Amino acid sequence: MNRVETRAFFFGIAAALAACGDERIEAPADPEIVEGQEALYGDLNTNSCTLAQRNVLVEAHQAGQQIALTKEFDACLRHRMMEWYKPCFQGSDDPFANQPRSTQYTKARDIMRSGNMADVTVTCADLDGDRVGEAQYDRYGDSHEQVRIDRGYLDGVAVAGMNDYERADVAGVLWHEAMHQQDYRHDSCGYPAGEYERGFNSVPYIADRCMRSAGILGRAIVSTDDGRAQELGIGRHRASQGHLGGVGDNRIARVRLPPASRMRYCVDEGVSGAGVTCATVENPTIEYGGAHVVPDAFRNAISFVELEPLVLLFSQQDYRGNASAFRYGEHRANTGGFSKVGNDQTRSIYVPPGARVRVCTDEGGTSGHGFGTCRFYDEPTPTGVLAGISYAEVVPVVTAFTAKDLYGARASFGAGRWAGAALNAIGDNRIVSLVVPQSLTARVCSDAGNGNTGAGACQSHTRTTFDLGTGLAGAVSFLEVTPALLGTSTLSVVRASGSGAGRVVSTPLNLDCTSSCSAAFPTRSEVLLLASSPGHDAVFTGCDSVLGNGCFVTMTNARTVTVNFVRNNADGCRDSCLDLCQEDGRLLPHQCEQKCDAQCR
Repeated sequence: MNRVETRAFFFGIAAALAACGDERIEAPADPEIVEGQEALYGDLNTNSCTLAQRNVLVEAHQAGQQIALTKEFDACLRHRMMEWYKPCFQGSDDPFANQPRSTQYTKARDIMRSGNMADVTVTCADLDGDRVGEAQYDRYGDSHEQVRIDRGYLDGVAVAGMNDYERADVAGVLWHEAMHQQDYRHDSCGYPAGEYERGFNSVPYIADRCMRSAGILGRAIVSTDDGRAQELGIGRHRASQGHLGGVGDNRIARVRLPPASRMRYCVDEGVSGAGVTCATVENPTIEYGGAHVVPDAFRNAISFVELEPLVLLFSQQDYRGNASAFRYGEHRANTGGFSKVGNDQTRSIYVPPGARVRVCTDEGGTSGHGFGTCRFYDEPTPTGVLAGISYAEVVPVVTAFTAKDLYGARASFGAGRWAGAALNAIGDNRIVSLVVPQSLTARVCSDAGNGNTGAGACQSHTRTTFDLGTGLAGAVSFLEVTPALLGTSTLSVVRASGSGAGRVVSTPLNLDCTSSCSAAFPTRSEVLLLASSPGHDAVFTGCDSVLGNGCFVTMTNARTVTVNFVRNNADGCRDSCLDLCQEDGRLLPHQCEQKCDAQCR
């Protein structure tokens, strides 16, 4: 069966919009090997290809082998196979067409991963019309796949120079055609008109789509009107620091987001380098986002970009059903944070690199920090998650990978120093690439040194790096993760006019006052203010949340909180006063009575 591709050009390279013809292509049983064919890496052969075309295919095939083994590829495949797949029954059935859906998923997954072992022969050819690839039907379990790829398509990729999206796009074509060789189809498949769409319901297109989605994990693609493109990983990117060199300052016109991500782009970096005059765009799904056209107010005016991961909680297994997307911070069902997924309804969790989520069965109150049974997740988990989740806290972590471009095995690390056995989650001398969120700094060294402080060749990173480079890639024996310096913000406590006497103490202990006062706290930190006054109740205004005499404030910027101590009943006042006075121990009992009688009149 032909795979006829109509490709809409994105950044000058194809983004798939596909349609297939009905004519069957017969490939010879034993294709002739032309002079100059090379076996590359033992599992990809090319036929009638130029050096540039062959290089594109080699890079794409290598990337596809890595992508097919990722949890993100599996997540996309699970979701699409369980939610969208419709097996063909017309003519020759899809493999395992009459088996349970779970079997269909595992069989498709296994054969897509077997591309890591099966030989593939790609013939570069001039295909008709808009076709970019074609292959004949063979049988499930075929160990030598033979496909034809359009020369013009490959030349277009080679001329532009491949980024990860384009590399994954070519890999998607290869895996799509390989699925035809495994006897998966996408014609009408025996369904009534309007009930089958091959772009959603067929295994070849599912493989194609998931290859591209997982292939740009942890990075966005930004582009200009003149076709230049650049990958931007998790973290902050400032034009003044040369971070937008691939596209240039004030030149971004379109963006494409990776799975489970949020981008903030700004026309000015601001004095603190955190962005000023900004807009945001989100992709709260487990697949890559469509091309987002930057609005006119920001088009060709962007100097700052911040990419942040989102943690997704789903109401059904296999990343299906309703979903809530959570940024860094705390989220509680009893304050409306679980309105989409539902309280106690989470059945699967998608965690992209750069994030870790702690989930609990109880919020611990409207301003609590999680209570009851709690668990941590730092990778996609399709089934078996903690039951009864009503609280989630998402924190930034550094995610390390064993291959460049954020491929290979991975492990996540919070603040601290990691060396020796502590690196066992990923292994000594194995780290090659890193996801580093905007609030963290990762320092990697070739030696732990005396006292595990890092020695030898060292690098520090405040943004995602796709390759540590010669000297450190695959040679890291020490990793230190520290919070990035974000500056401070001032918290002011003001006693209301007419208020009674009282005391306000902060945690952390920067404030302790009986009148108006102020102090500096780390930006983005959470501060708890506790008020005490015998015979008085504290009434706060300006808090993010209040619980009893406690006020919670997140220091996103300078904040002001007003407290009013309101007298309660006199008996309660005297009892509280006596308790505090006697605990203090500086006055005799009769002196405490005199003091409290006067204070609580």
